[in-house]
Amino acid sequence: MTDTELQQKRLIAAAIDAGIAIALAIAIAIFGAIVGHVIAPMLGGVVGVLGQVVLLAYILLRDIIDGNRSLGKKAQEIKVVTTSGAPLTAMDSIKRNAILAIGSVLGLIWAMAGLIPFLACLLMPLMFLGSLVSLAMVIIEIVKIIQDPAGVRFGDQFASTRVTR
Repeated sequence: MTDTELQQKRLIAAAIDAGIAIALAIAIAIFGAIVGHVIAPMLGGVVGVLGQVVLLAYILLRDIIDGNRSLGKKAQEIKVVTTSGAPLTAMDSIKRNAILAIGSVLGLIWAMAGLIPFLACLLMPLMFLGSLVSLAMVIIEIVKIIQDPAGVRFGDQFASTRVTR
């Protein structure tokens, strides 16, 4: 497989994984809102915090879900290994995806702040700025995959990993 083919597969896999993360976030938000309105507002907030923890875990650990493949990578028949060719550990996956988890970490902070009256309002400007930084990091990683001849992104460099067929 040429590097261009691998890069295309990586980008399609990333789009699938992003779609899964977005769907998960929407499902968590809907469930938390229903619980908050039907049962108790504070319980809805707790569901939101737990949901953000699940979302963060998915983003950080997605590359070890199915034999060093996220669900998107499985669909594209590619996988992540260390630069020595060894299978990924949980810590490798966390290091590799940490840069992409910034938005999810901010979501968790926002959900926890929502449990304390007025704290979420005070953090709103910081959360907005953090969201812009998170979006910028995702764009930088996509550009890095496209521009790097081997399709290596910063997360791969940090965790000493590579994507292969």
